[in-house]
Amino acid sequence: MSSQTTNDGGIITGPSTGTIVWGLVAVAVSLLVLLSVIFGLSFDFGQVLIVLLIGSGLALVAGGIWGVLRTRDKAAADPYRSSDRDTP
Repeated sequence: MSSQTTNDGGIITGPSTGTIVWGLVAVAVSLLVLLSVIFGLSFDFGQVLIVLLIGSGLALVAGGIWGVLRTRDKAAADPYRSSDRDTP
């Protein structure tokens, strides 16, 4: 598990969006290989690759937008963060 630090010193724990998306891509590829071995199914490599790349790209963009919105919501909920205060 990775951890990221925020500008105000707080710690956001948990995996990043990229880790989750690429983990899901690895699981999808392994399931396709397993299906092809067990049931003898055949897949067009080019089409599978295109679908995986489009899906992972959309998931990464959606995760990035979600992260920005989540950070923006936290900033709006706490207008007196320590980084915004004037110190003498």
